[in-house]
Amino acid sequence: MATTPPSLFDTYKQYKAGTIKVTTWLASRAQELNTCTDLFAPSEIKGTGRLKGKARAAKKVVPKEQSHQIPLSAIPRIAKAIANIKAQEVPGTIIRTLEDVIAARSACNECFEEHGSKDQSTQASNEKHQHFIRVLRETLRILKPLSKGSDPMNGTNRVRENDSMEGVAGLRNLFQYLEVEDPIEWTSSTLPSDKKSSKALCRYELEPTDEDISFAIFCLLKDLTDIRHYVRQTWAEYREHRIALTTAALTMNTVISVFRRLNEEFLVNFPQFDDHGAITSKVFFCDLTYEILALFFMQAELAFYQQEAVRARGFPLSDDEEALYKCLSLFGLANTQFEGDFFTTRDQVILALHIARKDKVLYTWVVFAVQLFVDTRRILGKELKRCFDETQEVRKWMVTTLDQCLLHGQTNTVNDYHKTNAGRLQEVKKSIKLLLEYDLMQEIADEYLDARSALYAWGSFYLFRNHPMLLGLLTQYFLTKIHELRIGLGGDQAAIITSIHLYNACQQSRYLSESLEWTDLERLIELQDPSWIFVGDRPKLPGKCFSHYNLMGVSATAFSKNRHGKSTMRLNRNVSLPIAQKKNRRLKHMSTYFALMYVFNQHAKPGTARWSLTRAADDPLVMLEKLVERDLAASNDAAAGITNDSRKPLATRPKVHPLKMISILKNSLKSEEEIFRFDLVTLNQRCVEMLRKA
Repeated sequence: MATTPPSLFDTYKQYKAGTIKVTTWLASRAQELNTCTDLFAPSEIKGTGRLKGKARAAKKVVPKEQSHQIPLSAIPRIAKAIANIKAQEVPGTIIRTLEDVIAARSACNECFEEHGSKDQSTQASNEKHQHFIRVLRETLRILKPLSKGSDPMNGTNRVRENDSMEGVAGLRNLFQYLEVEDPIEWTSSTLPSDKKSSKALCRYELEPTDEDISFAIFCLLKDLTDIRHYVRQTWAEYREHRIALTTAALTMNTVISVFRRLNEEFLVNFPQFDDHGAITSKVFFCDLTYEILALFFMQAELAFYQQEAVRARGFPLSDDEEALYKCLSLFGLANTQFEGDFFTTRDQVILALHIARKDKVLYTWVVFAVQLFVDTRRILGKELKRCFDETQEVRKWMVTTLDQCLLHGQTNTVNDYHKTNAGRLQEVKKSIKLLLEYDLMQEIADEYLDARSALYAWGSFYLFRNHPMLLGLLTQYFLTKIHELRIGLGGDQAAIITSIHLYNACQQSRYLSESLEWTDLERLIELQDPSWIFVGDRPKLPGKCFSHYNLMGVSATAFSKNRHGKSTMRLNRNVSLPIAQKKNRRLKHMSTYFALMYVFNQHAKPGTARWSLTRAADDPLVMLEKLVERDLAASNDAAAGITNDSRKPLATRPKVHPLKMISILKNSLKSEEEIFRFDLVTLNQRCVEMLRKA
């Protein structure tokens, strides 16, 4: 399926698209009506004679769209000129978009008035914001009566209602009416549509002002703060046992990647605000997290919090502040010891601090990443201990599962899967023990600090106990590895699918009572999709069961033994046991998350991994885009009644607000929590044992 991945469409981009939409419509309409002509200088097209060769080819690649700027003061004038001409109508989307633009600027002004400094420069800046808002309100007052079916009071009431929203919380539904389109679609339908015309399309936008910088900062902080609140709610859901630790951890980790992308896009237009301190100085507010990072973490090559010395000086620190200093010390140590390893590539908090130290710049996204770390401890409170305890329980279960699989493989004669993959099973087991059973960070601290390590002995697994996101990332990482192995095991041997067909045949033949149900098999059929397991609809007649099993492609004799305990397969002595290769129907990877992480390697040799990692496995933002892309495609197809076969690729990249993208990610992860904990290894062993006794 060829589709286009979605792109982050933050509040500032929405605002810019909204203003361009309104100004382009006004300018295009005025030009159609031949009014306010002094504002629109005609394009100078100089004749160059007949071009040939490369010159003609170069002429063809001239951009189709030209951008022009209009002063703010001209907007009401254009609106009045259009209104003075009879039978003019303003599209409803223009009115609603203008209302949203006004609401956004009003919220920005109220935020700075409430939280900003009271000096003359700040008050002068606020007055300019208010002037901008007054001009747009005047434009709305002129255009509103021209909108079809409009009530002159509705627009004013809606703007006032939006104006009264407090802080950033009320901005989450802004621009809900903004339909992101190509600029040509924003103009009137009467504009020339000749595709062969050599004239460039025109896009109009407002002239930039000094207040645009403050508004852009406001939009960035608003988006980051809204997403931060969403992550806090996510951890609250975990605290209340509504989602798994892995879901909360992956959501937070991905959010930090989103923070980074939003910050980088902001710096493209405003590079002077690379350090978060420049932003705090511009908008006049304090940030304790930034101050701690600047004065402690960034001042030394490897800063270590000296607990006893600080307490002896009588500096009052809260538990959260003290934990932050200690964990920053261990984060710095991890960066010196694990560069390019799991800790510095998968954990976005550690990666953020690594980049800040390397670039010697405290980016805004780095500060927000550390703030999320602090938020997590505060939200979880007494439940913080549960994260570590749950991780240890999952660790024990994973190790037991691997031991059980290895033991079963020593006597298994179905095929060579256990033998060829025993090394990989041992490797995963060793990694689990290294990272989750042993206190690796304390061992490294003891080795690095030598005799001074006693000063920094803050308790076993201190970093893990105070950094739930890392625990969740490690748990998900190993669950994914085991999921890959057990899907391969169950699919390669086909004992599970064979048992499903036998189980269904017994049900349809009434050899099993209707009250008896193999719960694990029924759940697996549901997760795999009955049409995949049964090669079509689930057979309802006994005679159909065998036909569908034959279509699946595995002979039941592969699992049977005679009374002497030997296989009933008639094989020559030199023939190895059968390994299914593009013949039998294997188990599907039930997780979309997993499917996006791996790609099947058809040319893999025996004993090597059949699945190769994709970019989505290492880059949370790529995974986010892929998951959102699939979700949007599925939603659009369901609404339009389109099947996978008839689906057409999208012509443009869907533009989605980051908060919606993160919500899609979390819901997707939540829906697949059971899949990674479904014990296929034990189920496969039970199926093999049952078939041997059949």
